Amino acid sequence: MISLGLVNRSSPSPLHQQIAAGLRSAIVTGRVAGGETVPSTRSLAADLGVARGTVVAAYETLLGEGYLLSRVGGGTVVADVTRGGGGVVADGVPREWSTPGDGGADGLGPTDTRDLRPGRPSTRGLPDASWRSAWRRAAAAPVPADVAPSSVLGTPHLREEIAAHLGRTRGIDVAPGDVIVTAGTSDALLLTFSAVPRKAGARLRVGVEDPGYRRVPRILRRLGAEVVGIPVRSDTGLDLDALEAQANLDAVVVTPQHHYPLGSRLSGPERARLLAWAERSGAVVIEDDYDSEFPHGRAPLPPLHLIDPARVVLVGSLSKVLTPALRCGWLVASGGIRDRLVAAREDLDLPVSVVQMDAMARYLATGALARHTARRRRDYRHRRALLLEAFADVPEISLTAMDGGLHAFALLRWATPRDEREIVAELGERGIQVAGMSSYAVSPSSTHVPAGLVFGYAAPTTVELTAGVAEIIEVVRRRAQARS
Repeated sequence: MISLGLVNRSSPSPLHQQIAAGLRSAIVTGRVAGGETVPSTRSLAADLGVARGTVVAAYETLLGEGYLLSRVGGGTVVADVTRGGGGVVADGVPREWSTPGDGGADGLGPTDTRDLRPGRPSTRGLPDASWRSAWRRAAAAPVPADVAPSSVLGTPHLREEIAAHLGRTRGIDVAPGDVIVTAGTSDALLLTFSAVPRKAGARLRVGVEDPGYRRVPRILRRLGAEVVGIPVRSDTGLDLDALEAQANLDAVVVTPQHHYPLGSRLSGPERARLLAWAERSGAVVIEDDYDSEFPHGRAPLPPLHLIDPARVVLVGSLSKVLTPALRCGWLVASGGIRDRLVAAREDLDLPVSVVQMDAMARYLATGALARHTARRRRDYRHRRALLLEAFADVPEISLTAMDGGLHAFALLRWATPRDEREIVAELGERGIQVAGMSSYAVSPSSTHVPAGLVFGYAAPTTVELTAGVAEIIEVVRRRAQARS
């Protein structure tokens, strides 16, 4: 039987945090063995004299951190995380992010992999009752003999739900007719590039963020387009002077809310300047609304599409809030560019299963997406706090890109591109998967791209993240000292 003691109702800490801290401490110190079944939420709530929802919130926190595991038909059990020991303070939060010794902080050997690749969300807790019900009901619906003509842009139900979702979360009054369902961001970009009108001739010419999302220049080069890198600064975002100096751009791709991977964003005046340039030049602005679901306390700015819907194509997806494996997203466009996108989609046909769209429409209609997003926000903010604490006393690293999203950028001001590559390689040999910032450069000649490491903190468990961060700090410190 797990004993947590009494909750302290005079403490300023919320009750669910006290319960999570008590159980976390018991797990980390070994007082609760891995594999042991935890009490039901109802029984623990009765024992502690709290509401059942309070215990549910505590369990959700620990499930997200990896200290508890949910097994179908087997209840919720304790994860085995104490094989290698680990420091813990009185409130139960792991705080010893020191370099792991033999086997690492979580007991994993040198051949084990800790996958800290960026851009991967946590899927813990996703397949809940609402998720299973949506897919079950979609699978049980009558099977259509073909895709209805009205569904070539996406089923009407899903387009309506996406429009309502954007109205709630992004403040955009979107007509369902302006929504086009896509198979994720890559499909959305491919469709948009094929629809953008050319001004200077047969070859498409597109400005892209440098550094930026690696798939954008790949898609453009596959289409035979000219890729024009526009520098992005870690503090101010897209270099608008460099953008305005370019002539005959047909389009520009931007992530104004939370740049990937530097983490900067465009301010209100800079957004107005960007849209003014687009109006003068006649270019289409392709707005990737990346990471808007997870602002981490920073008030999100309205999408560019809200300001100029006729010139801005808004790209969104469920990849970061649910999973990239779903391959479901959308475009929002109005006016002439919408007409071109519709024609392109009719030529290329619908890439998303009607059954999947039915399931997603049902899932959104129940409010389950909002609830899942709220749970993930709590989990990611907790992990963000742990990272900020871990790197606070590491002068060799400046941790940035932490005002939103699922990833962090460890800026290495002392390092050269060669140092960065060697650090990434050594971490890979230790089983730690991260990305170097130079890999996001549009061209090897992009000299403005800073040296550093990009890593994700959403998908790994807290235990895996702790061990991986300890390795990063140890490797960077040793190489920085060797340089001095």
